[in-house]
Amino acid sequence: MLSPTSHLQCHRSRSSLATLGLYLVLLPLLVALAGCSTHAARTQELMATDYQQLDNDALLLHFYEVEDQISVTEQRRSSPSVSLGFGLGSYGGRSSVGAGVGVSTPIGQPESGADLRAHLNRVRLELQKRNITP
Repeated sequence: MLSPTSHLQCHRSRSSLATLGLYLVLLPLLVALAGCSTHAARTQELMATDYQQLDNDALLLHFYEVEDQISVTEQRRSSPSVSLGFGLGSYGGRSSVGAGVGVSTPIGQPESGADLRAHLNRVRLELQKRNITP
């Protein structure tokens, strides 16, 4: 028979495993959400740039940055994601383990890609006015 102290230590170890499992599931989710907000913020920043006020070098750099952002936007929209999850739990004297697998295709924002392409075309026209070839 287990002593009360060893039973308490066993319960604490199960509890810490459950907490670790929760952190392992929540951490990637938080990183993914942060990545999405960074992506959207970068798109808004590029769209808000007053490209007509930029000098030639900065305008050319802006052109390439918008091209890169379009690639990122289209890649994120078309890539499916696979999720793996597991959990540990205990209730009273019982403990359980769960696992799951999910596949999803993210719903992108098609208007952001179209808006970026329109912005890129306006920047391209400005480059042509200045006789700059990207």
